[in-house]
Amino acid sequence: MFQTLIYIGRFQPPHNGHFVTIRKALEQTDSLLIFVGSHEVCRSLRNPFTTQERIEMLKLSLTQDELKKITFIPIHDSNYNHSEWVRTCKDKVCLFSAEPADFAPIGIIGYKKDGTSYYLDLFPEWKFVEMPLQEKGLSSSEIRDKWLGGTLTKQDKIPPELYGYLKEKESEEWAKLQMEEYKLVQEYKKEWSCTPYPPIFVAGDALVLCNEHILLIKRGAFPGKGLYAMAGGFLDSDESIRNCAIRELMEETGIELSYKILSNSIKDYQVFDDPNREPRGRMISHTFLFDLQSPRLPKLKAADDASEAMWFPLGDLDKIRAQIGGDHYKIIKKMLSGHNF
Repeated sequence: MFQTLIYIGRFQPPHNGHFVTIRKALEQTDSLLIFVGSHEVCRSLRNPFTTQERIEMLKLSLTQDELKKITFIPIHDSNYNHSEWVRTCKDKVCLFSAEPADFAPIGIIGYKKDGTSYYLDLFPEWKFVEMPLQEKGLSSSEIRDKWLGGTLTKQDKIPPELYGYLKEKESEEWAKLQMEEYKLVQEYKKEWSCTPYPPIFVAGDALVLCNEHILLIKRGAFPGKGLYAMAGGFLDSDESIRNCAIRELMEETGIELSYKILSNSIKDYQVFDDPNREPRGRMISHTFLFDLQSPRLPKLKAADDASEAMWFPLGDLDKIRAQIGGDHYKIIKKMLSGHNF
């Protein structure tokens, strides 16, 4: 028996394999901590369901006796700061785990599916309980794609209670938008399907600060329509990435500053290459940090791919983290962590 077992997942959405793992864990502990990842991220094709919705889905297919032994713990992603994420997980375990017992260790349970399961090796002090492959492989991605594409059936590998829950969600306005975006992304991928190798896209993005404010746009089209983001876009074949970031900044925000002033305001530059950061395919972001030394906030006028452009108080950024598209919130926090703003 374990004093405490930890199970980490995104559950987007839960499937039969998740419930097999939960019940296997409950055979070995009276204290199961289920970490629900991707907390407070924007709705997207990879993360269509909120943390609360995913916890509701998990609870639907568990008995009251099982739930008495389970604590659900929302956890933020830290794609570009693994040490911070590991530290947060350990702190949560100390806070929520059962009373210490010398004879009962702490363990972590899971299945090492592929490279995305790397996190299971980040806790060597916990005993690893490895789960076998379930039903020749189960994937939330497969269930999610069927739901978004409108082809989910009762025969898919999810509990019947969960199937009913997902079918009810299809009628909600946000779900209709997600399904519309899914179709557009699938069409976009088809356009590139004849290339000999999967395309890798390069983007130049602009993180712009001025007088304790950050410059954000609202995306005017899919993917991420209506979400906040940094200004940025695809690299043209005849320009440097630095020029791309400045060009996209000027095109999308109409900022009333010259190219020279913007270029001289660049204070930092980093590359962000999470393989899952963009639904259309592999996209690598080269993000430039602009620190504008202006006595007032420069005027803006949204254009191109942006429906709005605005100066947002930097101190209030956490309040809208679930409305910031893609991994832009994580990029912003990572780049700002090395500076005093």
